[in-house]
Amino acid sequence: MDPYFLATFTFLLMLKHTICDLAIQRLFPAKKQFYFNGNAHTHYFHHGIGSAVAGLLFSPAFAVLIGLLDYLIHWHVDHWKTRLKIRYQLTEKDDAFWVLQTVDQALHFATYYLFVVLGVYIYA
Repeated sequence: MDPYFLATFTFLLMLKHTICDLAIQRLFPAKKQFYFNGNAHTHYFHHGIGSAVAGLLFSPAFAVLIGLLDYLIHWHVDHWKTRLKIRYQLTEKDDAFWVLQTVDQALHFATYYLFVVLGVYIYA
């Protein structure tokens, strides 16, 4: 598989993540500690749509697959991060808060790595 193609796909996933987590998320304040929260699911949906758009580089079916996976994975990662943050009353002043944020981001990036590997596996 062409490495430039994979680099472009990876870049689109990173760009999508940055836009959804930094630019768009603030427009929909969410209570992610609740399993079903409208604004939280709007955030997860944005991630799913963004990944689906990137996945169109492979095929429409792959786009739908990774869009759904990103929605579901993002939901559960963010939900449990927020639950832990509240449970341990973590704030930006706590080192543990930043460790939790780091784990959160690492899990999201691991998700994108999974999408790249999945694309290589299916289409190589």
